[in-house]
Amino acid sequence: MGKFRHYKSTYDRVKLIKALTEQHYEPGNNAKCYKAVWKKYIYPIYPMCYRTYLNYLNIPPEPPAQQLPQQPDLFGGQLEF
Repeated sequence: MGKFRHYKSTYDRVKLIKALTEQHYEPGNNAKCYKAVWKKYIYPIYPMCYRTYLNYLNIPPEPPAQQLPQQPDLFGGQLEF
């Protein structure tokens, strides 16, 4: 199966959710685990189930925009009249 592409708005939402998670998550602290962060900070703003939240954390960042290859200039880049 091919790669699944996400919409730009999904990437923006994922970026915000990852920023909130980085701000409040502490590994090894059960009071600030992923489930606690989701329950206290994510769910009130972005209503989604816990499983969707975990899937969002696994989405890689948005790929850079495709740039078209530049064609070489036919006249060497300088115009002389």
